Amino acid sequence: MVYQKHIPKFPLDSYIDSIIYIEGNNKGTGLPKTAMSLVFNLEDHFKLFTDGSFSKHIDYKKFWVAGLQTKPTHVESYGRSRMFLVQFKALGAFAFIKDPLHYYSNEYITLDHVFHKEADETWEKLQEANSLNHQFAIIENFLFGRISGNKLAHPKRLVALGTLFDQGANLTIHDICHKLNISRKHLNHLLKEYAGVSPKTLSSLFRLQRSLKTISRSRSDKLTNVAYQLGYFDQSHFINDFKRFTDLKPKEYTRIVDTRPSLKVVPHFIPFGSW
Repeated sequence: MVYQKHIPKFPLDSYIDSIIYIEGNNKGTGLPKTAMSLVFNLEDHFKLFTDGSFSKHIDYKKFWVAGLQTKPTHVESYGRSRMFLVQFKALGAFAFIKDPLHYYSNEYITLDHVFHKEADETWEKLQEANSLNHQFAIIENFLFGRISGNKLAHPKRLVALGTLFDQGANLTIHDICHKLNISRKHLNHLLKEYAGVSPKTLSSLFRLQRSLKTISRSRSDKLTNVAYQLGYFDQSHFINDFKRFTDLKPKEYTRIVDTRPSLKVVPHFIPFGSW
């Protein structure tokens, strides 16, 4: 598998974590992340399976936007895929998509429904580009055009809110409201509109991501320490939270990490055959 990460320039870097190029045979299970993503697929089609046994699927062509997922998704590309994935920061997609983001939660929507002919034009340019750097630049230009034409509502507060969730491993919802000087009701409204989920769910997803990263880099016999390191009061709470979003127990995920080196780099994607 070829995996290359590109960090976009200002002001895109306020809303986008990275633009990633992936090349290889992609079949496996994607675990929930903390933000939406946008995909340009340059080869063949892409299957989104509606069951964990990889038997029933929906076809996606060219490009799509993945809403914030709160459950595992099972996917496969036809043949050898080449795709660019724009990974937004928490709440970052609001700067590019006009609809309330809860419309996209746990959904995959084709980009021509969101960006119309601009998506097709960008996909054609990516096909014709003669270098990876040129392709990254094409995607940046597309995104910059979207952010330039979008009137942003209180962007500084939303960026700050996303940063607090990202960096505040032990911050409570009350702490976040206090730091931003907003009520819990207003926080609920902001996250429903600009992330697509409740504050509690988003906080749990961030904790899950920290869990995946910590486990993928830790020794398998140190699992008990991981729970306390992540702010859990007991092991059972950690196990239940992890299983709720992944359908796996932490020990099961740890065993998969031991046999799949790719999880050290991409801890949220489990190749098929490991489930």
